[in-house]
Amino acid sequence: MSRRPVLMAIVVLGLAAGAAQASTVVGLSVEDQARLSRYVVIGEVIGQKGVDHPAQGIETAVTLKVTEVMKGDLRPGRAVVFHTRGGQVGEVISEAIGEAVFKKGQKALVFIEEIDGRLYNLGLSMGVWDIHEDAAGRQLATRALRDDLEVVGAEAVEHGPVDIHEMAARVGYAVRNPRFDSEILRAALGQGR
Repeated sequence: MSRRPVLMAIVVLGLAAGAAQASTVVGLSVEDQARLSRYVVIGEVIGQKGVDHPAQGIETAVTLKVTEVMKGDLRPGRAVVFHTRGGQVGEVISEAIGEAVFKKGQKALVFIEEIDGRLYNLGLSMGVWDIHEDAAGRQLATRALRDDLEVVGAEAVEHGPVDIHEMAARVGYAVRNPRFDSEILRAALGQGR
C-alpha cells in the first residue's frame, strides 16, 4: 500500500461538504509534519490563481517566493507553486472549511506535501505558520490555524510563537530521525512501537 492514501486518510479526516461546519485533521507535532512534507519553506506570497483541477475541483495555486529552505531541494530566491483546496474560477467559488488563507505579500512558513505529483500545504491550515518579528527583531512563527478547523488526537497542538532558528533545528531533527512520533502514523506505516 502506498503512503499517499494512508496518510491522506489519517491527516485529513473530512473536508468541507455541503452543510459541514468544520474540517477535521489529526494533530501532529512539528517534527511529524516535517516528516510528511516534501518541502518546509519560508517565503513571501507573490501570487494566487484559481484553477479547476479535473479530479480535485476548484483549487488555488499559490506562488511563494522562497527565502529560506528547512527541508527539500528548493533554493532561496526561487518560486514554488503549491495548491490549497478551494478558490475561485470565474464566477464559481468553492470554499474548503479550515483551509489556509493567503494574501499577496504575506510571509509564511509552509509545510508542503506532494499528492499524486501535485504540491499542497499539509493538513489545511495546520501546515501554515505566519512569520513576524518580535521587539528584539527575532523572526517568530505562529500557526495560522483557522477557527473552523477541528484538530483531534492525543498530540497537543503547538501554536507558537516559535523562534525560526528553533523551528529549523526541529525540522532538521525530523529529517535525520524519520521515525514518527504519532502512534497513529507509526501504526499506519508499519513502524511499530
